[in-house]
Amino acid sequence: MKKYKILVIEDTKSIREELREILIFEGMQVFTAENGQEGIDKAKEHLPDLILCDIMMPVKDGFEVFEDIQNINNLKHTPFIFLTAKATIENRREGMILGADDYIAKPFDIELLIKSIKSRLYKEKKRKQSENNKLETLQYNISFAIPHELLTPLNGIIGLSGLMKDPEVAIDDKEFRDFASGIFDSGHRLLNTFQKFIYYTEVELLLNNDKNKVSLKKEITMIGEQELEVQSQIIAQKFNRESDIKLHIKPFNIKISSFHFEVIIVNIVDNAFKFSNKGDNVIIEVELDDSHVHITIIDKGLGFNDVTLSQIGAFTQFNRSKMEQQGLGLGLIISKKLINFYEGELSIIGNKPKGSCVKLSFLIA
Repeated sequence: MKKYKILVIEDTKSIREELREILIFEGMQVFTAENGQEGIDKAKEHLPDLILCDIMMPVKDGFEVFEDIQNINNLKHTPFIFLTAKATIENRREGMILGADDYIAKPFDIELLIKSIKSRLYKEKKRKQSENNKLETLQYNISFAIPHELLTPLNGIIGLSGLMKDPEVAIDDKEFRDFASGIFDSGHRLLNTFQKFIYYTEVELLLNNDKNKVSLKKEITMIGEQELEVQSQIIAQKFNRESDIKLHIKPFNIKISSFHFEVIIVNIVDNAFKFSNKGDNVIIEVELDDSHVHITIIDKGLGFNDVTLSQIGAFTQFNRSKMEQQGLGLGLIISKKLINFYEGELSIIGNKPKGSCVKLSFLIA
């Protein structure tokens, strides 16, 4: 069984020693510090599982300790509990605004303190388990999806072109066109994969470039309904499903660059067709309120199986282990990051009895 490491930062020696004895009795490993700066140094050295910290201390007070801890990558998620005799409403509010996990007034109830500590340790354990699960899923998806998405179309191109150039293989006109079509489709699949990589990289660079952020947030997509209709029709034609698309749209202008709006629409509408069957409608609706344009894409495909937005990430495809899918899972995360950048919102709900409903909300220009 793991022995949790607890760091106690308290300038009053009697309280510091009492806490140390209590926590050791509970089976925990305890480190102590008598001022804020020493506490930060001890935290860096021992990487505790939880920090108990007084507020009124010499050198650095508890709030300064907490802010410093939040800026240290391998400590910023560490549960942090304030201990103080200064139990005013303003003091509590300041601690909670900073993001502390709990706030316990002195003199403290030992049973309440232990319950709070164990509760925070349990929550952090679950968070780490969730992060590990995400990492394992990401590793699996990368190891399987990337080779698959690159090698499958390349094998198609090499195999079909090899047959076409082999002088011993007799090919009539129909077979020649079929082979050429196969090469063309494989090439486009490969091109689409590289474009997604490029878009994802560009979005990540965009989010870290303050100069570009300012200029992009001034851009507007005018006559957005035309862009929406054109891109939706192009995707329907790509899947030979022109009769499946149903458009219920209204005129709108929105606060987003036209290129980024196109990227979002192409990604979301393409998914709606990719994961639904020919003959099933893909419905696109537009509604406006006082501040936003809401675009809803509804399909009757595989759906998301109660997926939450927090699960959407690069190289993440849902249920890939159970069914063959094309793509790297970049489309959704690109769209999500772009919409968030422009202060919009992407939400996903199940479309019972099957399918999905993706709602895109943009600020009205």
